[in-house]
Amino acid sequence: MRAALRFGGFGAVLALAACSQAVRPVTPARPLPGSAPAPAAAPARAARAERIAPPDAAYASGWMPLDATGAAAFQRRYPTYDGRGVLIGILDSGIDPGVPGLETTSTGQRKLLDLRDFSAEGRIELALAEPRGDTIEVGGRALVGFGRVVSVSTDQRYYTGTIAEIPLGTPAAIDPELPTPSDLNDNGSYTDTLGVVVTRASDGWVLVADTDGDGSLGDERPVRDYLVAFERFGWHAEGSEPPMTLVANFAEVDGAPVLDLVFDNSGHGTHVAGIAAGHDMYGVPGFDGVAPGAQLLGLKIANGAQGGVTVTGSMVRAMAYAITFAESRRLPLVLNLSFGVGNEAEGSARIDQLVDSILTAHPNVVFTVSAGNDGPGLSTVGFPGSTRRGITVGGSFPLVFVQTGG
Repeated sequence: MRAALRFGGFGAVLALAACSQAVRPVTPARPLPGSAPAPAAAPARAARAERIAPPDAAYASGWMPLDATGAAAFQRRYPTYDGRGVLIGILDSGIDPGVPGLETTSTGQRKLLDLRDFSAEGRIELALAEPRGDTIEVGGRALVGFGRVVSVSTDQRYYTGTIAEIPLGTPAAIDPELPTPSDLNDNGSYTDTLGVVVTRASDGWVLVADTDGDGSLGDERPVRDYLVAFERFGWHAEGSEPPMTLVANFAEVDGAPVLDLVFDNSGHGTHVAGIAAGHDMYGVPGFDGVAPGAQLLGLKIANGAQGGVTVTGSMVRAMAYAITFAESRRLPLVLNLSFGVGNEAEGSARIDQLVDSILTAHPNVVFTVSAGNDGPGLSTVGFPGSTRRGITVGGSFPLVFVQTGG
């Protein structure tokens, strides 16, 4: 089964309702990597800081304010019931870890605990390579400064691979209505092939890339698996910020590395993550998502190179990974899926049955899923929104949108 990207994040709006039942003002059972101690809980009815953007400005900009869902009133009444101590897994197109507002929780802990790719969009084919002195060839391009890689290698085996921009999105020149940026290095071209070098370091596999395009690895830093070191990188033009943030996922098969680069080239998953759990987004105090105290797992199931679709296997693997991750850390888990496909016989799809089976085996996991973009009307809920054990969320609009035709 292939599922298309369907719904822009309304499923995540329900996350606080799930969190409010599972959460008490506590911190996780054991410290998490990179987390800071949580401050003392606020008084039960402490007032929250006023948002800078008033509701009228939010409506004019097309934002969906929390007041429309009642979440803001809930937060004002129960300020410590903001998702703290809860993990939300976002099954989507990925999450960009460089976006302000997805860095820390309301209690100062790390917001993103892991980013994993289950779509294979960022899979890099690696091959053994032989350097020549201080130079190595990657994708037909000679890179100097190879001594930087040698300095961190523990076994003197070196692998190279490339990622091509062209399949990763639709350039505006081809489709001006729906451009998806694929210019990874921000040089105005969509046809570049960018290389990486991989070797084993003392704490696992690392990659080194010529991120600034100067032809040298000598000034680059090794990047470890995101779960190991929470490191990220991005290609960019000189003097500019990377247009897209990437992280590395490493595995090992028969002693050789397997590399997936994780990124969100549609922005959909990052958008959903911000709705669910953003905190002080873009540096604006009080500009929060529904559950700013929650921590996040970014579970990339959508393949942007194939039109933003996913498959049943990717969804099931992502759910299984999130459940194991949460259970090993004794964290309550909410899974959000803002994806789906139009239905014919509700509840009969294989993915509905698989989701129900997983939730039956793990009754403490809350699964929120979008109803889809069809309707209103009978038999318009998509799947897996027709799962029996999930919480399916349909979009509702404030009266102002109905009155103005917006």
